[in-house]
Amino acid sequence: MTELGHRVTAEQRIDGLAVLDHGGDGPDVLLLHGANRTALDWGPVLPHLPGLRLVAMDLRGHGRSALASSYTWDDHLGDVDAVIHGLGLRRPWLVGHSLGGMIAVRYAASRECAGVVDLDGFGGGMPASYPGLTPQQVGERRAEQIALFASAPAVTDPGQLEARARATAERFGWDAEREVARVRRSAGRPLPGELPALMAPLDGYDLFAEVRGLRVPVLLVAGERMPDLGHLPQHIRELNEALVLGIGAELAALPDRVGVARLKSAGHMVHLDAPVRVAVLIREFVKQSGRERDRS
Repeated sequence: MTELGHRVTAEQRIDGLAVLDHGGDGPDVLLLHGANRTALDWGPVLPHLPGLRLVAMDLRGHGRSALASSYTWDDHLGDVDAVIHGLGLRRPWLVGHSLGGMIAVRYAASRECAGVVDLDGFGGGMPASYPGLTPQQVGERRAEQIALFASAPAVTDPGQLEARARATAERFGWDAEREVARVRRSAGRPLPGELPALMAPLDGYDLFAEVRGLRVPVLLVAGERMPDLGHLPQHIRELNEALVLGIGAELAALPDRVGVARLKSAGHMVHLDAPVRVAVLIREFVKQSGRERDRS
């Protein structure tokens, strides 16, 4: 057990998955991190979420969870099932970032949960999400982008990983020690070569169509600060710029019953860039949605 702010964190393994139980009184909330991150990502948010029982897990192939060769939606949903049942969580709220946000939405579409908060996890697997580009251009450029990142040299040396983590934290104004702890936990996993398998489920996946069909409360939180694309080839930059425009249009077209929050000062890592604001959004969403459910 370790101390984290006002909480005592217990780590355990459930079906090969590393799980951090942060305790707390109140509704159960399961936290799902993004691709190439770990359950430690939620550290800056946790102290600002009183009144909730919080559990975070390392996704398959990430952090201290078991190595994985398959990353299908069914794999991820089965892992969430295992953690929920293993800890006896009661109809939990699912809060996820990036890939974790998409897993949360997919889970809510087919299983029981109280509601979903998706932090900047909007897919990008549909050609229609890229205005100004043809489906063929989207397919070719997405494949090239994934291949570009997958071909990067694998870094597993602890010293190099920690140096990169500190540089990243300094660049974005994050807590350097938390970033170092994260890379120590992941040891460079998943490796770049695993990226195609990790991203494969996103191909053809329309998150916004799924969100419109959900029967539970849902909040989408978008970071609006543009990412740094200067290191990418021009045609790959155009792909990502088109995706930003497409996501903005999709968010604007959602029905009023879908909550949408846009954070101008935050980028894709919204929970690290603006942890207090994100925590308030989560806390108020769970509280308000719970009251509305009790009245119905």
